Amino acid sequence: MNVSSNDPKLLDTFTLLSVRYVRGFTLLELLISLTLMSLVSLGVYGALGFGANAIERGTSRSLENQRVRAALSLIVRKLKSAYPLMLLVDGERLVYFFGDEEELRFVASADRPEIGGLEKVSYFIKEEDGEYGLWMRISAPTLPADLAEEREGSLYLEAEVLSDVDELVWEYFGQRKNEDEEAWHESWNGEEEPKLPQAVRLSWRAQVSNLPNEWQIEVPIQVQDPVSELQRTPQNRRRSRSRR
Repeated sequence: MNVSSNDPKLLDTFTLLSVRYVRGFTLLELLISLTLMSLVSLGVYGALGFGANAIERGTSRSLENQRVRAALSLIVRKLKSAYPLMLLVDGERLVYFFGDEEELRFVASADRPEIGGLEKVSYFIKEEDGEYGLWMRISAPTLPADLAEEREGSLYLEAEVLSDVDELVWEYFGQRKNEDEEAWHESWNGEEEPKLPQAVRLSWRAQVSNLPNEWQIEVPIQVQDPVSELQRTPQNRRRSRSRR
């Protein structure tokens, strides 16, 4: 069948199809599309923001935990190197170890090879700008006269170990004089007990990444009793070797 291009019915059909093809969105459809796109964009933005905040909080908490672990490692190392140094003060023998619930002072082996010998270690609570923290003071070299007079050594270091501390308690395990069994005590005095405790426990509650956390560590003391002095001089040792 032949259809002429001048057929009016065919022209009307082409015209109708062209109008439907070029017709755009109505205002209502455009508003609905923009609203849906805005909701989707807000949802994506909120998810991305939540994920970024979660990553930031996780990173901050990880860094805080690493810092706390480093501080605990330092405290444990210092306590394990505690030395029962015997002093003679006013005719009385004592071991330099004094601790209560908030403060602790003792003598330990020096970590720095350029110093050697012993150093005085002190842990105490210090307030700065309304916030409390656990601080450590190291004084070296430590001489018996300096300890007896409560003087600090020529090399002096003071630094914060734990920050944002809400509560902190030191405890000491051992058997005191006139006691039948070992127990935990709130204090340990080297004048009354001329030896070191068997263990030291540190309990505290602190703010880590804006979340309250409770921590507790127990550190055994390797040497409790003062080491007895050498009975033989170097010459006596040489003589004993020559006899062999």
